[in-house]
Formats: sequence, structure tokens, C-alpha cells
Amino acid sequence: MSYTSKEDTKVNRLRKLLALSFLGFISLGTTLEAQNVDPVGVYGITINADFDGQVMQLFGTLTIENSDNGLRGSVDTDMGITSLSGIEIEGSEMKFNVDAEGMLVAFEVNFEDDGFSGEFDLDGLGGGTISGTKR
Repeated sequence: MSYTSKEDTKVNRLRKLLALSFLGFISLGTTLEAQNVDPVGVYGITINADFDGQVMQLFGTLTIENSDNGLRGSVDTDMGITSLSGIEIEGSEMKFNVDAEGMLVAFEVNFEDDGFSGEFDLDGLGGGTISGTKR
């Protein structure tokens, strides 16, 4: 079976098209992965905690804002207001800590659409989930 020059030309065009598509995919994927989420805003939050066998649910707000030293924020629930510390962002994930009456609470959340969801650890004495929707 032999190919005609017309078929060779079609095959060469197809190869070039596939190569260009692949290069475009690589550069687009790299650009998207390099972007960090912008978490600045006020979020209505729900916290479900299991603290040493005691289950509780809290509602409140999480506020994140820009400052001269980077990001800062606070959590306001029925338990009171406390500041965020150690805020780190990588891609769509954010880590931060809260000092809850001397106990370090470490949060890890993932931003998606108009909010976030994630988990937290109560200094080894329990943990739970947090979710928030931007207001």
C-alpha cells in the first residue's frame, strides 16, 4: 500500500496541528497552576468541631484583608473574636492558625467558586470541618 503526496501532506498537517495543540496545552496548564487564589473578603462560616468527644457547631464570619505586611484576618463566632496567624497560600489552598484560649488550631482550606471548605486540628485533641461562602 502506498501513500500519495496528497495523503502525506494531510498527515504532516495533522502532526503539526497535534504538536501545536500539545504546546498550547502545556503553556496554558503552567499558567493556571502558577496562580494563587485571592482570599480577601468576608465569608459566612460554619464550623463543625469534635473536641475530645464533645461535638459542637459554630456559625460566624471569617474576614481576610490585605495589610502592609501581607494578609491578615479574624474569625468571629459566638465564642468570640480571634486573629488569624501564619497565613500561607499555595494555589487554591490556604493554611492559617487561630489561638483559641491558648490552644493552637491549625486550618487547611481549599477555595472553589465563591467559597471554601476544609479541615482543622484542635492541637491533637480533636478536629473538624469548616466551610465558608463569600458575602
